[in-house]
Amino acid sequence: MKLGMTTGFFLGLLYCLAWPAYGHLDGAYSHDPDDPFTDRSQWMKTIRDDVQLSEMALPGTHDSATFQVTWYPVYKDVVETQTLGFDKQLEYGIRVFDLRIRRTGDALALHHGAVFLDRMLGSALEAIKRFLRENPGETVLIRVSDEYESDTNVSQSLEYVFDQYMQLYSGIYLKTQNPKLTLGEARGKFVVLSADARLNKFGLSYRDESIFNIQDDYSMGSNWDLHDKYIKIKQQLHNAAAGSRDTFYLNYLSASHRSFPYFVASGHVSPGTDAARLWTGLIDFGHSDLYPRFPRTGCTGGMCFISFEGTNTLTRDDLKVLNGQSTQVRTVGVVLADFPGDSLIDSIIRNNYRRGHNLGKD
Repeated sequence: MKLGMTTGFFLGLLYCLAWPAYGHLDGAYSHDPDDPFTDRSQWMKTIRDDVQLSEMALPGTHDSATFQVTWYPVYKDVVETQTLGFDKQLEYGIRVFDLRIRRTGDALALHHGAVFLDRMLGSALEAIKRFLRENPGETVLIRVSDEYESDTNVSQSLEYVFDQYMQLYSGIYLKTQNPKLTLGEARGKFVVLSADARLNKFGLSYRDESIFNIQDDYSMGSNWDLHDKYIKIKQQLHNAAAGSRDTFYLNYLSASHRSFPYFVASGHVSPGTDAARLWTGLIDFGHSDLYPRFPRTGCTGGMCFISFEGTNTLTRDDLKVLNGQSTQVRTVGVVLADFPGDSLIDSIIRNNYRRGHNLGKD
């Protein structure tokens, strides 16, 4: 009897340890630049000209420049939040970039905190220029923040240096402070969302709460904060859908600090697109109300593991529900993600054509 109990214990333990080996492939999350995506280079051309940018559902990327980080390979999983370059992000439907700058000499480098991302602001603007020249019916929003203290070789103000960039790209830069800007006015241009007061004159003030309503709870105390993070995301989806068409609703699916960005996006044990879900350490015997949005996996004999689920998948699933309803006042607004997959991007874009509030052309 004692041997049987011991054997059962170890068999159960081995089963628990083996469970994370099961892969989880979901189209809302992509960590491989060769993953399949749909070309959505011209999705905006089916939206009416009179639609305000503030009322559109727009796919965006958080820390958009953090792809192919080579300077700090040991911190790769901490620093990287994207694997697609600027050109591919735009081709696959992304229309909002989150760019963090640092003055280096009299140029602007792209950073993630203290980490230089081996590229300059001009690389992002060049990609936008190429894209808009080929797809003049589209527009791109760029959120710009001064991410890290300037180096010692700076001789000009941030405003002066940024203005030099805007002059260089004046053919595609739309200087506006009109929060009711329409898509028709913005086609073929990029618009600045300034997260630094010194740059407010170049575009819309991201810190102006009369224009922007933002969910960006970015700090994870541990992996077990993931469910709470998602509840805030879901609430913001519904806040936007019931909100004013004159307000830009921004919803960040991303978070980090004591969790890896890839984990928050995917719930995976490792970064791979098809890596296994991480187990929470909890078991549901059929009546648990713990982490209700997390999947029950590996079920056998009335026992299920409670596994983590990433914000990308959870958001995509909620968007599918919202897209089938006709009671919302407007769209879900701007949704910014780490490692967005094809189905997440698709679900955000489809929200513009929801029954009862269709922004598409007749």
